[in-house]
Amino acid sequence: MAKLLPVDHQTKCLPAGEVVMAESSVAYQLLLKVAQRMRLAAVGRSFFWAFLVLCGVFATALLAARLTGLTPGLLDASNTTWLAFAAVPVLAGLVALLVHRQPTLPDAARLVDRSTGAKDLYLTLSLIDTSAGEYQPLVVKSAEARAKHVSPERVLPFEWQTRFWHAVWVPAGIAALVLSLPQLDPFGKVAKASLVEKRHERLEQAKLATQLRLDEVRKKVEEHEEHNATDDAIDELKLAFNKMQPDRKLDNLKELMGEQKDIGKLWRQISAERLKDLLKNSPSGDQQFGANKDEKLEKWMDELQQGDAGGVQKELNDIKQALQKLAQTKDPVERSELMQQLKEKLGALEELAKDKLNNEQLASALERAMEQLELSEQSDLSQEALESAMKSLELSQAELQDLEQAMKDLKELEQALKAIQQAKKLNEQEKLDGQKTGEFKTLEDYEKLYAQLLAEGGAESEEEQEKGKDFQGERGFGKGGEAPEDDSVETGFKSEQSKSAVVAGKMLMSMQQKGENEKGEVVRDYKALVQTVKQGAMEALNTEQIPPGYHDGIKSYFDALEKGKEKKAK
Repeated sequence: MAKLLPVDHQTKCLPAGEVVMAESSVAYQLLLKVAQRMRLAAVGRSFFWAFLVLCGVFATALLAARLTGLTPGLLDASNTTWLAFAAVPVLAGLVALLVHRQPTLPDAARLVDRSTGAKDLYLTLSLIDTSAGEYQPLVVKSAEARAKHVSPERVLPFEWQTRFWHAVWVPAGIAALVLSLPQLDPFGKVAKASLVEKRHERLEQAKLATQLRLDEVRKKVEEHEEHNATDDAIDELKLAFNKMQPDRKLDNLKELMGEQKDIGKLWRQISAERLKDLLKNSPSGDQQFGANKDEKLEKWMDELQQGDAGGVQKELNDIKQALQKLAQTKDPVERSELMQQLKEKLGALEELAKDKLNNEQLASALERAMEQLELSEQSDLSQEALESAMKSLELSQAELQDLEQAMKDLKELEQALKAIQQAKKLNEQEKLDGQKTGEFKTLEDYEKLYAQLLAEGGAESEEEQEKGKDFQGERGFGKGGEAPEDDSVETGFKSEQSKSAVVAGKMLMSMQQKGENEKGEVVRDYKALVQTVKQGAMEALNTEQIPPGYHDGIKSYFDALEKGKEKKAK
């Protein structure tokens, strides 16, 4: 067979050594164009058949996946399926370019001979380098003459219309199947895969929420370390103490009241929400932790009330170590025991955060850790879930650190309020002198000095106020006796009465009758009334978030009422 020879397009001649074919360059161009059209037609046919075959394969796979459910998620109505379907024509095109039959120059010559009825004239021309020499000029001349009147489009017209419509309705039908064919699940594979997918999604959402909150808490802790409003308020209070002068009572009192207002406002701001329930259970209130069956929880609660989260932090570290051990353990029995222990520990911490501390952020972090621990029991989620649980425990530690710092700040503010109370008492005695405190560094130094000065002056100490000690009957200040009065002095006092609103507990009508009361009835009524008022006041201390600086005076008042009544009864 003759080769398809290249032509120099500038000289329109064949290469050197092919002079005979060069004399028939017009005929050669005809054969070359026909060969090119034959190649395009071959590529088109190969693409058409490859496209139909691949469409059939795709349709078969689609039907198998949707009707059997053995491959969950494969070829569902998602973007991945449409991308796979869009790859079918691309793959068909690659197959067509690789496997189509490439026509030769004699193939083109035979097609021209059939189309023009030239009786192998152009076939002989394509093989002229192997034919007899004496006939070559005649063959070339005859082929050249006829080639001028032959069109390559007439020799090989492209008939694509019928195949084009087949290439349209077949993929359209497959697309309709993708959209409308339901997913059956005769073997339960799809339901199981759907459950696993939902677990993965829930795990990813939890991981994202944990990371966002962890970044937020860490940033908050860093900002607190850089600038602490509590330290600033206490420093300002120390400066105010150092400016006090014994002979300026009014100015001192005004300064102390301003500091008390600012520190009380900061105290309420810190304790507003997350520490509210914790403060209700603190010793400063009238309620105690109560009958708690778990001594460990009670111990943690007491420590947190004092601003110490060391016990809970140690428990979280133990849980993290147990998680690492669980990830490395292969024995199913040992894994089961570790899992049960971890669940119990996390459950106790979650109860502390949710029911006792009422800290939603800490409770949420521990709850996510518990859910991720349960998800780790699934073989396909084991490692990923354990890593997420470890991250949730890190968040729990960060939340606990933030809570611990808040409690420490509150304790410092309470100490500052007590120091202000001491300073106000000394100011009344004209003993508040800032020159004595110029070298002091901590609030403890101020408290010790103020307590010493108050003791020297005979004033009540904080401990005596907290116990509600009754000083009735002991020697006090002054000359004693009744103060003289002069009723002849004219004043602007007017006796006026106003109608008060009807409120709960108001007496609207009283009926009296002659006779003796039942023994002890008045005393019982009085005690019940005092107890009711006291209970309401104690509830107000908790619900209204009154700073601790005012607690002692309120409780001492009620204690004095009860003890005074007992003495009178005796």
